[in-house]
Amino acid sequence: MKIGAERSPVYRVVVVLAALASALFAYALLSRGPQPPAELSASDALTRLSPRPLRPDVVLVTLGSTDVNRYGPVAQWPRAYLAQGLSRAEALGAKVVVFDLALDTRKSGDETLWRAMATHRNVVLGMGYEPARLAKATSDDTRGLVFLERDAIADHLTLGPQTQTFGWQLFDPPVSDFTGSARGVGVFVRETDQDGILRNARLVYTSKVDYSGLPPLSGKAPQSRLADGAPVALPNLALVIALRALGLDKDSVLVTTGDTVRLAGNLSPPVNVPIDAQGQMHIRFAGNASRYPAYSFDDIARSKAKPNLAGKIVVFGATAPGDPATQMCLTPYGRMPRVFVTASALATLLDRSYVDVVAVHLPQLLGMLIAVGLVVGLCLMCVSGGRLAALALVLGAVYLAVAWALYAHGSVLLPLLPVLFVILATALIALALGAGPFRSRTVKVSPTYIPPPHEARHD
Repeated sequence: MKIGAERSPVYRVVVVLAALASALFAYALLSRGPQPPAELSASDALTRLSPRPLRPDVVLVTLGSTDVNRYGPVAQWPRAYLAQGLSRAEALGAKVVVFDLALDTRKSGDETLWRAMATHRNVVLGMGYEPARLAKATSDDTRGLVFLERDAIADHLTLGPQTQTFGWQLFDPPVSDFTGSARGVGVFVRETDQDGILRNARLVYTSKVDYSGLPPLSGKAPQSRLADGAPVALPNLALVIALRALGLDKDSVLVTTGDTVRLAGNLSPPVNVPIDAQGQMHIRFAGNASRYPAYSFDDIARSKAKPNLAGKIVVFGATAPGDPATQMCLTPYGRMPRVFVTASALATLLDRSYVDVVAVHLPQLLGMLIAVGLVVGLCLMCVSGGRLAALALVLGAVYLAVAWALYAHGSVLLPLLPVLFVILATALIALALGAGPFRSRTVKVSPTYIPPPHEARHD
């Protein structure tokens, strides 16, 4: 008769301890810095298995190759062209119109676009963050920053010690006339992870108001209402659009970095967006760029297409390959123009499809890995040899299935490779123990007395 290693109490204790040690080792690796590229790639694979449905109330108007061939490079378009597209979208009933374009330099036709914005008061604009901006700042830039205070979140801010701070003077808002007439201005979605892939949208950019050294304002100018040094957070473009779509303003935003961005108000369901210590939200994509329906700018501006835009969010963005105005972003679904990323981040907010990324919250990660280590150890200590290897494979498959289900249908993104590492490391240690000091042994079974039948004993 063979007695396996699992019959030894010492073997069982050692396997459980090995699982817990593997879990702590995995935590130590993850807690030292950003997520490893291998883990990010594994999460991307999970993302591609769970595309989100498209939102019918978000409509894209693309400045694509056809439009560039007709009108020339987007950066050289007279602003009257954009005003014409804006007017058509408004006439078709758009609730919010968004320009995911850099409008930070003056051009012919500015007054036409400015008047169109001022008339409808439902236009949201994007802006960049330019580290080299100080060298070329003008009084119009100063005026734009003062207008930007309208969107700066100055209350309900709880910032962690690790939260990055951005220079106030390095934000690059649109031309001040546009900034003052727009319904809101937000920072473009374009930051990537260390491997160059864009997975997250930084919902808030923390800063401190600072006008020192900027060119003074001249003529009729707005007055700053925030004191130099005041801590503020400037919102991401997708967040500004969501606020307008939900009928809220910046006073409805409560920010706690490392926890949530919460939108207060009579919302059902509520909006509580999980963010990391840098204020970043995981974006849920609907697929690659070809999955997003869009109208060309020329079709809208020249009334070739007349879609029903009543109550919808219309986002204008450059998509022509090779045009300087088109920013291509590498995402888990491949390369796509930034406007598709903006639409995905917006849909994540409006759908409430945001997820809690366990790996970026260290207390949650530690607790989860210890729990996983305990479960793995208790399961694998009960078997040895081939059955142990088979059970380890089953545990890995079950965990991957649970991780997919929670991501696709829940609101959690679990770490993948760290848990698989815990299972694999524990299994290898247990197999080594079973082949070494706790290897199976054969025990000779002595003959056993078999009593006679009950009836025979009464004879």
